Amino acid sequence: MIKVPFKPENFAKEMKPKISGMNLSLEYYNIESSLLKVGKQIPKTISRKLYDRLITAFLDGSQEPDSTAIDYLQRAILHFTIYEHKIYIVLDISNDGITTKKTDSETTAFKYQEDELIDNLLSTAWFWMDSLIQYLNEHIDDFPEWAESQQKKDYDALPITLDDFNKWVGVEFAGGEYFIMYAGWIIREVWLDCVCSRDPAPKKTDAIARAVCYEVMGRACQRLAYNCLPSPIRKDINNEMGKNHAAQADKDIREKVSVKFLTQANSYWNAVDLEYKKKAIADQKKTQLSQPIIGKRDIREDDKFYFS
Repeated sequence: MIKVPFKPENFAKEMKPKISGMNLSLEYYNIESSLLKVGKQIPKTISRKLYDRLITAFLDGSQEPDSTAIDYLQRAILHFTIYEHKIYIVLDISNDGITTKKTDSETTAFKYQEDELIDNLLSTAWFWMDSLIQYLNEHIDDFPEWAESQQKKDYDALPITLDDFNKWVGVEFAGGEYFIMYAGWIIREVWLDCVCSRDPAPKKTDAIARAVCYEVMGRACQRLAYNCLPSPIRKDINNEMGKNHAAQADKDIREKVSVKFLTQANSYWNAVDLEYKKKAIADQKKTQLSQPIIGKRDIREDDKFYFS
């Protein structure tokens, strides 16, 4: 059974401040399906054992030392839920069919307004997931389930870090650590495909880190779900959609945005290859200098044949 850190009674009163700015009733049973859908996904990031511990602490009322972690988890789930549930908020489904609300004082939002709201919902959800992950790391002794989780071990073992992305891709986005965890498999793939194929025992350099970051962003744009993409990519996709969405399929729009990153990555891979080439030439010169010259006579002052 899927569980979430919420109770139906007093749900609207208690949870509305955690998604402030939204004018909606937030009755638990109106959004339960979306809550449970998100609740099934979250353990894939923070581990099932830790998620179950936080749920139990909340439902039992024994929240310390978990209260801050539970608060961050609730905020993240709520924003992900509203993103998942947004279509039902916009449309009214009843026996009379599917309708949209339009009154003398209210009308349907423009697409750019909806895009901005969606981006904000996801960015805020990512922010709270980041806050949760950072809190767990700062209080690692209090959360052995996190310290021993495969998710944290995989994250710590990644050859490219969030600092690399912030440095080389040139954008700092809310929820960066959450993105790195979610895109970890792409980072490992790029490292094997593009780095280890060049050097079986590579050492990370600035040139390698830069190329990997752009390659990962390009592949992520092609293969990750929209809600798993960082804000800069989401905005690029939205901008391309706004230009001529009717004439383009979503995959073509994603491909167009992806090419921008992959083209830049190719130029950086050329820089990596140049690094390896220079190193190979330098190593070759060292080898040549260390080898004796064949046919050269080693002449000494006491060589009787030399002075004869």
